[in-house]
Amino acid sequence: MEQWIVTGEQLRCLFCSGLAAIEENQQEIDRLNVFPVPDGDTGRNMFLTMAAAVKELDNVNTSNNIGDVGDAVARGSLMGARGNSGVILSQLIRGLTDGLKGKEYVTVQDFADAWYLAVSSAYRAVIKPVEGTILTVAKSFAQGMKEAAAQDYHLEKAMEHAISKGNNTLQLTPEMLPALKKAGVVDSGGKGLLVILEGGLNALQNGGVYDGQNAVSDITDLKSNSDNDMEITAAPQVSTEEDVDYMYCTEFLLKTETGFLLGTDIKAHLHTLGGSLVTGEAGNYIKIHIHTDNPGQVLAYCGEYGTLHDIKIDNMHDQQEANSNNTTNITVDEVEEDLEIGVVAVGVGDGIKELFFNLGAIQVIEGGQTFNPPVEEFVQAIEGTHARQVLVLPNNKNLFLAAQQAKQLVERPIEVIPSTNVLEGINALLVFNDSMPLDENKDRMLLQLDQIKTAEITYAVRDAELGGQKIKEGELIGIYQGEIMSTGLSQEDVVLNLLEKMVDEEDELITIYSGEDVVPETVERIKNKINVIYPELEVDTHHGDQPIYYFLIGVE
Repeated sequence: MEQWIVTGEQLRCLFCSGLAAIEENQQEIDRLNVFPVPDGDTGRNMFLTMAAAVKELDNVNTSNNIGDVGDAVARGSLMGARGNSGVILSQLIRGLTDGLKGKEYVTVQDFADAWYLAVSSAYRAVIKPVEGTILTVAKSFAQGMKEAAAQDYHLEKAMEHAISKGNNTLQLTPEMLPALKKAGVVDSGGKGLLVILEGGLNALQNGGVYDGQNAVSDITDLKSNSDNDMEITAAPQVSTEEDVDYMYCTEFLLKTETGFLLGTDIKAHLHTLGGSLVTGEAGNYIKIHIHTDNPGQVLAYCGEYGTLHDIKIDNMHDQQEANSNNTTNITVDEVEEDLEIGVVAVGVGDGIKELFFNLGAIQVIEGGQTFNPPVEEFVQAIEGTHARQVLVLPNNKNLFLAAQQAKQLVERPIEVIPSTNVLEGINALLVFNDSMPLDENKDRMLLQLDQIKTAEITYAVRDAELGGQKIKEGELIGIYQGEIMSTGLSQEDVVLNLLEKMVDEEDELITIYSGEDVVPETVERIKNKINVIYPELEVDTHHGDQPIYYFLIGVE
């Protein structure tokens, strides 16, 4: 009757062989992205999550107790989960292994019951579960396992039946989600889950127990390489070489009676008083950040337009000298020892990261589209703030679940602001006030997310047809409100076409962040054309240095 039980050795085989399968098929899964953009990373996220799970098996090499094996993969996947697909996968693993805890082996019926726990755990992890995704496919697989167990099937036959049921559901996902049907693809997360399960089943059917040593070419190298893709950066004491020329970092809020945007003439005057000028409007408040030798002149000038609040002036030369006199630099503890609320943001590109620091972030995790940091990096960044309370800005819809999972692993008050892109995160930081309670900051930032319309311009990685619109590989595409609204070969044309869809008569400001591959001359030409087309609007441009996306555009 041994074939009707499931051992730790078999569970180890399922995970290691599932990892090998997802590694081999990750690019195919990535290509199932609805949009033909270079950020289809479901396959990579699931592969890296599985790699973290299998890596943890090194710590239980001598045990084939199914409970021990389950605890290891759950622990590894929990901290190594990347992106929404990776987090959901880690929750499936966690729920599955909860049903195996403390057991030497289980029956196929027990294993089927554990899959119901897996599905329940995954659904709970998602605030608004959507059918037609990996959740639906996992639920179908669990139902198939239950049916097979009731027929007294052994493990291999039970999994074969359940995978077949899952595949049938996968083929129906385009009927459940219009976006999938429009793109002519099945759900990528559901496909990834079945690839993992099929890889494990194939190994079991071939009669060998896979030890995981060849599941990836070198998991250690993989981990080091992926870690090098991203980093966590603490707020620098001096941001740029230009800053060395100025003595004081000056920040404050300017409150006006009716609210207004700083006009071109006012900004031009502020530029004569210093450098690294960053401004942003939130209701009747304008947040101003500037590096200057004369903070008194800046405050007096801006005081002519309203009242000043939350004034903060730091001597940057003192900070720089302290850094140079300490070979290990100022520690985060020394800088933030009395910090009540710290902000952790996700962003990529030197310009974007510097802007987050200028607006008050303490830690910036390098990541975003195609660069999804694992849960572990969120945990490290949160703990690295050494603040009593923390606000997290994931700035990407694919990172919200990872941030939420990290929140459960750190014992301090944490709020995750559901910012779906960098511009929403920047806008939310404009109303951050470290003297206010955490819940008030959260409420203010949530309201601020809706005050800006955002779009991005990237390129197509493959030929595609969406809703009758043909897109060619290499063509520029502008995305707004979840739809491709503009295509072409000219950066200027795509930007201007996109703005036609975004700007209405109530808007006052257009902000453009240019990417690492955009030359300043192009930015200047685009700005000049926008000024001609929309003379009543103010136009701000910043070099964000972000990869992949040529432009990030905000309209408010």
